[in-house]
Amino acid sequence: MTQNIYQTTLSGFKKLKDELIKRETELRAKIADTINEMRNQGDLKENDGYAMALENQYVNEERILELKEKIRTAKVAKDKNKSIVGLGDTVTLKNGKSVKYEITGEEEANPLEGKISHLSPIGQAIMGKKLNSKVTITTPKGATEYTIEAIA
Repeated sequence: MTQNIYQTTLSGFKKLKDELIKRETELRAKIADTINEMRNQGDLKENDGYAMALENQYVNEERILELKEKIRTAKVAKDKNKSIVGLGDTVTLKNGKSVKYEITGEEEANPLEGKISHLSPIGQAIMGKKLNSKVTITTPKGATEYTIEAIA
């Protein structure tokens, strides 16, 4: 059986741990209170609130297991040579105009904030590339060539 290694930045790792703690404490307690409240209302077969609370409990417990596995297998990006693109780096690409992306793990990705996963088409195209390299990024809009202008 192959083990999946979850790659993340230090801030992403901290967010995973914070979410796990919140789900194991606050959210579990809130869901348990809701289940007890719905139980006290009587007939459970006709109680949609009870069914929804059980579903929320199931979803929360599944997410807790997922978070524990990600934390267990996490490989946190460390500071390294800034002449090669890696996880945690902020990369400036140029093609007429400059665009900046922070290369993150899957959980941290938020394109609206300029944070892209290392597994995204852009992330895959630039990971491991050197400063001033030309890269071709293929997206649904087509292929575009960029130059890696800066790595921070």
